[in-house]
Amino acid sequence: MSLPQKPRSALVETIQLGLPAWSGRAAGALSVPDGVQACEQFFFGAFDGCQYPVMVYDQMAQRLIHPLAQGDEPTFPESLPAFKEYAKAPTFVMSKDALIFIFNRLDRWPLAPAEVAFVAVSIERELFNAATGMSLTPSEYSLVSLLLAGHNLQSAADYTGASYDTKRKQVRTILEKASLSGQAALLREVSLAISSDVLNDLLQPDQRRPEVELAQRTYGRDVVIHSISIGTSRDVPVWEFGARRGQPILYFHSMLAPMMFTTNMVETLKERNLRILMIPRHFFRAEPGGRGAQYQILQAASDIADYFCGEPVICMGESAGCSWAAQFTRAFPDQVSELVLVATPQAVRPKDAERFLPRPLTLLLEVSNRIRNVDRVISGLTRVYNAIARVPALSRRSLDFMLRHAPSDVASIEESYTKLFLGDWLRLIANKATRASIDEVAHLQSDWVEDLQHLTRPMRFFHGTEDTLCPIEDARVMVEVLPTATFQAFEGAGHLVLGQRLDGILTSLAADRKSAELVR
Repeated sequence: MSLPQKPRSALVETIQLGLPAWSGRAAGALSVPDGVQACEQFFFGAFDGCQYPVMVYDQMAQRLIHPLAQGDEPTFPESLPAFKEYAKAPTFVMSKDALIFIFNRLDRWPLAPAEVAFVAVSIERELFNAATGMSLTPSEYSLVSLLLAGHNLQSAADYTGASYDTKRKQVRTILEKASLSGQAALLREVSLAISSDVLNDLLQPDQRRPEVELAQRTYGRDVVIHSISIGTSRDVPVWEFGARRGQPILYFHSMLAPMMFTTNMVETLKERNLRILMIPRHFFRAEPGGRGAQYQILQAASDIADYFCGEPVICMGESAGCSWAAQFTRAFPDQVSELVLVATPQAVRPKDAERFLPRPLTLLLEVSNRIRNVDRVISGLTRVYNAIARVPALSRRSLDFMLRHAPSDVASIEESYTKLFLGDWLRLIANKATRASIDEVAHLQSDWVEDLQHLTRPMRFFHGTEDTLCPIEDARVMVEVLPTATFQAFEGAGHLVLGQRLDGILTSLAADRKSAELVR
């Protein structure tokens, strides 16, 4: 008698595909010490935009960041020698035939975890030449690097396996290139030039808003970026698309990125005289010490709807954004004319899951259940998700795997990577909004379906028949118990149905509004 097979985990399968080096330990990797999580969050948040390769080390000169993804290996060794010399930092050392700059003034980074003792910066030859204005050959670069790291000419010759006389002649050639008269002057000038360039790269105030730069690169003049301060609250980012005076749609985007997965969004909105207002939740900075981020985002959305519109809005949620849209509509019903939910996620509680067996849980619900059942898994899931998201080739492969049974979704992902910079968006979110994506999944734990049951506003559900991430059957069941809800399926569309059928969805909404006006 054969025992029933345990259902395969969509989560573990996806991790194994995105991180093949973990194929035998993907599930166990979901639990990591808090210190590791803190170091990774600091490292990627502080140094993602640096021109130079950077690494952080502990007091024993052991590397603190260990890449999870193949192809993402750093140019730094596990440990660095001569740790006692780093007390003199800033200084230079040699490792793996590359020059490394050591900097231990961690007071420049108030958020640096206690585990971090110093920052190491790799000065590869191309960056060396750019910083110094020189054009050294690989052999000349190696010699100057050894001299900067404390070697004398004889030990540098021994290190490279060349004769002293050969290296002495090479120094003369380098001095001629630099228009300097002596070795001491050469080292002084080179050291100052490199130190200045590296520290400017590491320490310049981060006044840029990389998400705004990426939004402008993605949409050009078709996006209007607002930053609104209401009362004593922090500035709230608001992105606007479509007809400037069109009917407003308050859009709660999916967990992947603050975008619709289509290149014709703006043109379609303008043709329909519609405009979208969106708060990019990944980059919303909640006020510390006050009510939680969820409340602050919903309140900010209410303030934005009131400030920009002055009339009830169409409230639209896509995928994980559906829970936000439902909660907003319940909290501020007078500001909503109708609620539109697209690609509604599964909302089955674990205690009710038996009713649906043997159908396996989808990836989104499995992640949500893991978070609900084991709080500490959040750190591990965040680490795994971000490791995949930081490498565009891996995130693309993982998304293709997740959505592989829906050809329309695979095509949408292809277009999003090539034309909407989705790989750059995922990397930016992983580095600058470290917990945002997993927090989006955790937010699905809230009982937003109950919010729907308290609404009297018209509700429209749109779903793709090929949606394998959020099965259409679950959405149909949800609609059956909502008296003001209607449901429309789009044949051949997948989870990214909003981008794939945007024109059809907006056409349907316009027809409903026209019918309602005739009735009135």
